Amino acid sequence: MSATIDAKYEAYMAERSNSLARLINQFKKDIDLRILQKIRERGYNDFKLGDMVLLVNIDSHGTINNDLARKARISKQAMSKVVKNLEAGNYISSRKHDTDNRASLIFLTDKGKKFMITVYEVVDEVTDFYAAIIGEEEMKHLKALLKSITVGLNLS
Repeated sequence: MSATIDAKYEAYMAERSNSLARLINQFKKDIDLRILQKIRERGYNDFKLGDMVLLVNIDSHGTINNDLARKARISKQAMSKVVKNLEAGNYISSRKHDTDNRASLIFLTDKGKKFMITVYEVVDEVTDFYAAIIGEEEMKHLKALLKSITVGLNLS
């Protein structure tokens, strides 16, 4: 039995570098580091990349905490912590919901809006960096494949 387990294990180890999960994880780490570096180069040294889950999900008319947590796929408690961090940094503000006294609407401040503009510019730069490696057509193809997966999983 041990020889069979060892052989199967070695076969998996030989293919590990081609694992989809591993490739996506490596790419995610690289893209996160590049984005964070460029954001910091533009003077946003107080920002944590993990807080992006909130900012990218705020609608222009405001969004409640529960909706942000659902969209980000994190707990309401975790989202509340992110809200506190970003309020302290003046990236967001909140006010009571007009019709639901239990809820608060969360909005981007001017600082938050400027920051998001910077983020979109940085993401474009990082995308261009990867497109220079694989080519524009391959980048379009990669985006189309990722979009198909997210749509198929009802993530978008």
